Amino acid sequence: MGSLLKMKFKDEIKLYKSMIDENLKKVYESGPINIKEPIYHILKGGKRIRPILSLITADACGLNPEEAVDASISIELLHNFTLIHDDIMDNDDLRHGNETIHKKWNDSIAILSGDAMLAIALLKLNEIPKYSSSIIKKFNEGLIEVCEGQALDLYFQDKEIITENDYLKMIHKKTGFMIGLSAEIGAILANADKNTQNEMKKYGFLIGRAFQIQDDLLEIISNKSKMGKTLESDFLLNKKTYLSIKSRLIDNEIINTFIDIAKNDFEKGFMHYKEFLQRNNIIEETEETISEILNKADKILIDLEINRKNLFDYTKFILNRKH
Repeated sequence: MGSLLKMKFKDEIKLYKSMIDENLKKVYESGPINIKEPIYHILKGGKRIRPILSLITADACGLNPEEAVDASISIELLHNFTLIHDDIMDNDDLRHGNETIHKKWNDSIAILSGDAMLAIALLKLNEIPKYSSSIIKKFNEGLIEVCEGQALDLYFQDKEIITENDYLKMIHKKTGFMIGLSAEIGAILANADKNTQNEMKKYGFLIGRAFQIQDDLLEIISNKSKMGKTLESDFLLNKKTYLSIKSRLIDNEIINTFIDIAKNDFEKGFMHYKEFLQRNNIIEETEETISEILNKADKILIDLEINRKNLFDYTKFILNRKH
């Protein structure tokens, strides 16, 4: 792995992504014949944030990343399984810059594709020597957390105002837990000590929190083509984001007015909302919050006896992402 460590981080990210993509290709090529195409359709896109973190952690803890690929792609399969179900619930049109499976085919094909991907993920984990049973247990716990997080997301849609703690609990379950698990699994496979495993999980939790808040922000300051997914649904469905919580605490009534305008003219209503966020410094405050969370994540790494450099670079990678 010496030569890898000399690479620029972005080149290493490309290498890891290539390893993941190659192995995911094997998954859909050998997968269920009747739903091979929709599985390929969703797997051909995506940032691979979770499996890349798993490989970087394994490497940082002394394991050749190639030995962690099966576990890392299982995490990516689970993630995409949840995305398919999310898209159906939110009736979204776009995912990874492409038409969602339920729009391109139908709800039934989408559900079957997601279910098959979950089953394949568990089969891949079962092939891991030595640690398969403990990792499968953690994997299933993660799946339950994601389901609970999605249920909270749906429940909160019917509430005008929720607390910041409610929101943080939701994103911990929906996003943070699986990113934490990605880092933890990398450490487990590298046979790191229990403290390192737990600390890497905490690091991943914080990365997940920052990632989700950043996603909330990018859905405001970015655009549909860059994000590769539908942006309208979160606003129109009253989805709870970090920025919406902050804005409703300032003026709940005006936010409802913006949503009502957006139902007839999305661009106009959304423009008013963005101007409100800028006037009240909510965008700037959100950016500061993301930086603070990522600084906390980096502090966790300082006392660990691992090769931390690539993990510090990973934190910067998350901070600087644009989609």
